[in-house]
Amino acid sequence: MKQSKIEGIRSVDFKIIAKGHGVVNWNGSTRLKIDGHDKAINNHSLPKLRGYTNITYITDKDTKQEYAYKNVNDIDFKKTPLYISQNCIRHHLFRENSFLDFQSKEVHENVDKLLCSIVGLVRGYVIPTTKEQKRTSALLLEDFIDISPEPTGNFEQMCKAGTKEKKENKQGKEASISLFSKTTFGDTEYKSYGSISIEQLQFISLDNKFSREAMNCDSEKERQSLAKKMTSFLNELGETDKAEAIYHNNYVRNGSIYDIGERGILLNDIAIDILVKKTLDLIENLTIRQAKGYMYVDSIEIDYNDSSKAKDMMRVKRTEEGNYDIRKEKGTLNYAQYFVGV
Repeated sequence: MKQSKIEGIRSVDFKIIAKGHGVVNWNGSTRLKIDGHDKAINNHSLPKLRGYTNITYITDKDTKQEYAYKNVNDIDFKKTPLYISQNCIRHHLFRENSFLDFQSKEVHENVDKLLCSIVGLVRGYVIPTTKEQKRTSALLLEDFIDISPEPTGNFEQMCKAGTKEKKENKQGKEASISLFSKTTFGDTEYKSYGSISIEQLQFISLDNKFSREAMNCDSEKERQSLAKKMTSFLNELGETDKAEAIYHNNYVRNGSIYDIGERGILLNDIAIDILVKKTLDLIENLTIRQAKGYMYVDSIEIDYNDSSKAKDMMRVKRTEEGNYDIRKEKGTLNYAQYFVGV
């Protein structure tokens, strides 16, 4: 196949600023030392802290002790900042289908419904069967890192007490009061970055040749039918009739030596734009509300990245340095086309 230069928007990158209050992503109980206790306790709850470990390594030849647990107050929130994991963000971003069971019979028998959805086309999935069906996510997200100028964690001692029937503690004695503690936060501000890969988004493989088959189809008729369903879904999502999901039995990646490709579906420029805008809209309107805190996206800066230079990857990260210009609007430029039907 004759190689042609790939031109157009290769990725849609973005910078996110989010604000909130309290903790929305806990790390669970952590063994730590607390003032007034000789031994470390394990009923203290910590939020997720980037790079934090509750162990400090020491060398004590007399006691043969190699490490010790840190004190609960021995935390530098600038060096180990509060964060919300990208897994938590994805969970809430696609909250309508966050608890989808990919091992259920209904999913196995109706993969076309999954594939004709924002979850199937953008978030991706893996369906564990004898003949695995999967789609790699086109959406890259980084953790949301707290950038508050003066981050402050608060130590809170709490207890559970009541008139209910008394339970027994580990020593077999009646216990009516349960003490525990948490590290909590006040107002928070997060920064994160992400990217939508146009190459991953635009092509849906229906061939197991390269071990990335999105759906097992038994015939050409079934594959053509899937393309029509996908076209209908995308037009409904974008409120248009110009989106197309086009099936071909041999899509070859641009620049391949041989014309050996895959059966699959390729989205046209309008279809890609619909999915990009829907994804950005989900991110821009993302909120997380928990019993102990909340978070909402305050602003998003978008870069329709059409550069072919390696150093321009995620250039939206370097706009603060003043050395990079970003493309804030798509304009008349098309998305890059990575696959050609041969």
